[in-house]
Amino acid sequence: MTDQRPVDAEHYTKDYFLGNCGGSEFFKLYGPRVLKPTMAYSFARAEIKSGMRVLDVGCGRGEILYHVKKAGAEGIGTDYAEPAIQIAAEISGCQVLLADAKKLPFPDRSFDRIFFLGVIDHLHDWELEACFSEFKRLLKPDGFVLIHTCTNKHYYKNWSFGARRSLARIFGLREPSRPRSDEDEALHVNEHTFGSLRDFFRKIGWSAEVEPRMNYKLVLRELYGELPADFPMKPSQGVGAALYRALLWRGPLKRILAREFFCLAKPT
Repeated sequence: MTDQRPVDAEHYTKDYFLGNCGGSEFFKLYGPRVLKPTMAYSFARAEIKSGMRVLDVGCGRGEILYHVKKAGAEGIGTDYAEPAIQIAAEISGCQVLLADAKKLPFPDRSFDRIFFLGVIDHLHDWELEACFSEFKRLLKPDGFVLIHTCTNKHYYKNWSFGARRSLARIFGLREPSRPRSDEDEALHVNEHTFGSLRDFFRKIGWSAEVEPRMNYKLVLRELYGELPADFPMKPSQGVGAALYRALLWRGPLKRILAREFFCLAKPT
């Protein structure tokens, strides 16, 4: 039987948040000022306005909260790990609380937006059901939740890895690294696909737009405009990128080739 115990908070150390957690290369260069692509896209979709109340669940280093405050909204963060609380409070200047996402210490209808970025893969389905029950309670009538996955389980880890390993063996090339690192095994206990996300939201009775996202190197200029010389990612461009968009990033194929998924979800 699969182990359904929550991931131990002791895995989420200060070194994890500052060195291994996604976007650390941006944080080292720019602090909270420049969001990593997944956060930048999610923040743009949130349409934060002055006067809103915004909750960031699993706030990590606090970059989203920094931008919420900059937009004139009230940001509150929660995290399951003590090191994140210390970092995020200092970085964002917002209120940050140590709290389990399955039982949040706020009154009903408290928030216009809830961010839940890079967290969904770290929680089992039974935990996610409890989280979204809390989110339903906390959202104002016109509010919604913004979710971003860490990975698409089909991409690389299920199908493309096997194909690339076979090709490497046939042509005598170096084999790709194994699809799940030790950290993945310990922390990403519930990685998703397009279908599993769609089915989860149907199961809990939420309306959700599940959007496949391509490799962010293909959309950096759309997200950021002109890039600084020290930007930690280089944009993919030229004929190869154009062909990928035109021939491969189409229809149901996007659901397989997506690197990650973005979801905008509302209770119904």
